[in-house]
Amino acid sequence: MTFQSRIQRASRYQSIAKESRVAAANPYELVAVLFEELRETLNLMIESARRGDDARIFQYRAKSLSILNGLDESLDFEVAGDLAQTLHIIYTEAAKRIQMDARESSIERVESAREMIHEIEKAWTAIAPFN
Repeated sequence: MTFQSRIQRASRYQSIAKESRVAAANPYELVAVLFEELRETLNLMIESARRGDDARIFQYRAKSLSILNGLDESLDFEVAGDLAQTLHIIYTEAAKRIQMDARESSIERVESAREMIHEIEKAWTAIAPFN
């Protein structure tokens, strides 16, 4: 088995594991999966930017913005009120930072967006209903 086929096989296993996790998840766990996926995607975007891989940067940027949009659309302003509004502002700011194009400062902006989201992810994990 070649190295490339091992990577492809591992990638398929990871994909199946994520799909299984999502299929069995409750709404709380789905949001946790989105935060995890967003963090991983932002990490890949930063790595791609450091390598100068523009194609991957655009791919990961699009995925990150899509996840942020999903998180934002899931906010219930009637139930969560001020908290939902605060999260909306944070998600909007994170999206702005991810969209910046200046190469040198882009990495710093994406890192700051990742940190903003990571803080929310930690809080979400801390209030886990199964903890």
